[in-house]
Amino acid sequence: MDSYSLIALLTLVLSLLTLVLLSQLFRNLVRKQIDDQMKDMIPIKSIRDRIGIRIKLRK
Repeated sequence: MDSYSLIALLTLVLSLLTLVLLSQLFRNLVRKQIDDQMKDMIPIKSIRDRIGIRIKLRK
C-alpha cells in the first residue's frame, strides 16, 4: 500500500469513529434532557422508566 493511501484510510477510520462517538453523546444528552424535564412532571423514577419515551431521530 502506498503511504498516502494508508494515511487516507487511517483518517477515514478515525473520522468515522469520532462520528459514532459524537452521535452516542448526542443521544445521551437528549435522553438526559428529556429525563430532567419529565422529572418535574413525574417525580418517581420507576414510573418515568415505565413510560419509556423512545427517541426517534429524523432520517
